[in-house]
Amino acid sequence: MAHIYQRRMLISGAALLLISVTPVLCDEGVFWHVADFHYDPSYLTSKDSCGGPVPSPGRYGDYLCDSPWTLINDSVYAMKRLHPNPDFIVWTGDDTPHVSKVNESAYMSTQKTIDIIRNLTDLLKEVFPTTTVYAALGNHDYFPSDQLPPHTNELYDAVADMWRVWFNDSEAETTFRKGAYYKATLKPGSHILVLNTNLYYLSNKVTVNMTDPAGQFQWMEDALSSAAANNQTVHIVAHIPPGHYETIGRIFQEHYHKRFNEIMLKHADVIRGMFFGHHHTDTFKIYYDKGIPKLPCFLAPSVTPWRAVKYNGPAHNPGLRLFKYDRITSQPTDILQYYTELGQANTQGMATWKLEYTATETYGIPDITATSMHKVVESFEKPNSENFKKYYRYNSVSADDPSVVSCDDSCKKKYVCSINALDYVEHAKCIGASDVTGSSNGGPNSPTSVFLFWCTVLLFSRS
Repeated sequence: MAHIYQRRMLISGAALLLISVTPVLCDEGVFWHVADFHYDPSYLTSKDSCGGPVPSPGRYGDYLCDSPWTLINDSVYAMKRLHPNPDFIVWTGDDTPHVSKVNESAYMSTQKTIDIIRNLTDLLKEVFPTTTVYAALGNHDYFPSDQLPPHTNELYDAVADMWRVWFNDSEAETTFRKGAYYKATLKPGSHILVLNTNLYYLSNKVTVNMTDPAGQFQWMEDALSSAAANNQTVHIVAHIPPGHYETIGRIFQEHYHKRFNEIMLKHADVIRGMFFGHHHTDTFKIYYDKGIPKLPCFLAPSVTPWRAVKYNGPAHNPGLRLFKYDRITSQPTDILQYYTELGQANTQGMATWKLEYTATETYGIPDITATSMHKVVESFEKPNSENFKKYYRYNSVSADDPSVVSCDDSCKKKYVCSINALDYVEHAKCIGASDVTGSSNGGPNSPTSVFLFWCTVLLFSRS
């Protein structure tokens, strides 16, 4: 509720003078961001997603495997217990299990993918029946995985039917059926663009030689230009972020990466928040324009505890993220990160979801704007930085596992570069790579000296 405080003073015992004090506007809302459920229906039987032997699978999962239904169900009901009345929910996709691509058809199919998305959709509708969910597809939300096409198909049509109740205009359903992207209105003057960034993914071979798959770039330009012309604000929601993985290089195809970044920076003044998943870890990115921090991008940790053994990825606990935001300006103001400790949950036979950290308190910042997050990254560069130590612990969602190793100065360099160097060439320079793949060791430049920089910090990922 917005409050305007005014003070009345009695003058000369009779006259009443009204003195207006600067209005203090306080209209705080919250919304959940949930990412990467990765439900594995085979967890208790054939364990199709597991990256190694799991002789005694725990009730709530294992660091080598994707989520059992017990974990997924508990996570959504935990959201309801922790904050039952969010303004909305952001769901950034990746719902099906990681399975071997050598013989993917032995494990998955289009119908199985649709069925899993329907299971999760029904769960969210059941637990939050009156809350709008702004949902995006992930690279695993298609069969074969990663190959999301730039045209209508059976899966897009099926999911559009499921999510129709959350679309608030007819155009949203039309563009989703066309390319799995859409615009929604939060309130008059504030919108959400839900993007299908899987079209730009390096692993997507269907779109590799295209210029503007499904016309999404032009649609983005039009939507953002319209928002600017009408003094409106926009949130960006998608599964795959641009930038780099910390350990294995690029994420987008190069020509798509360049155009996406140009569009985001061109319209930075109307974009209030950018929300992604995909990495499974807890991280953020920052867009810079000529050294000036312009846009923060937040990557929520996953619900699945699956670790990328193939890439030496560390273990991480399941996480849930709550954002505070200003309803008047649509500006995100803080992050409350919740988690459950997987080993403890399995031992006790009950998952306890607790607050891991609050961003403003943890890093000593007033808010989570680009300027504030830039100050956090600057603090990382100090020798023996306490803020970086906290960040590194939270990156794996406070997992206590031998796979979470200590991070020396060389390790920290890679993390900081993946935060503040978005451009492929600049990232390669930052880490000291001999090429521009972003996969070598090295150290970061100071954030104040970079042009077109971004922030993503990742401890592990999948291809």
